[in-house]
This record gives sequence, C-alpha cells and structure tokens, in this order.
Amino acid sequence: MEFEVELRADAKAKAGFKLWAVGAETEAGLSRGRTHRVSFTLTPKRPDGGDLLVSSAQERPEGPGDVSGRIPD
Repeated sequence: MEFEVELRADAKAKAGFKLWAVGAETEAGLSRGRTHRVSFTLTPKRPDGGDLLVSSAQERPEGPGDVSGRIPD
C-alpha cells in the first residue's frame, strides 16, 4: 500500500487604505510545500499471531483444524 502526504505552509500579508471612493490595496504571499511518499506492506496473521501464509508443507497442520464451532451436517 502506498500513499502521498503533502505538508504545506502558507503565509500571507495584506495592507491597504480607503479614502472616500479611492482605495489601494496590496497583497503578498509565500507558499512552501513538501510531498512525502509513505509505503508499507500488510501481512495477514492468524488469531494466534502465526503466519497465515504457510511456506512449506511441513508447517501445515494436519486435518481440518478446530471444528468445535462448526454446525454438523
């Protein structure tokens, strides 16, 4: 999974005056940003904390496992 995060800092200054119907205004700004890429891998685990994906046949449990909560046919 991968996503990007942008951190941005903006600064703005504004000044002006008004006199009857005549006015003047000025504005200045500065913007700075950085983009960071974050990536990670999710690995599925069994409820007991073991690996869900078994790499060799020797690590596989024999039989169907715990069937105590199964509804009989």
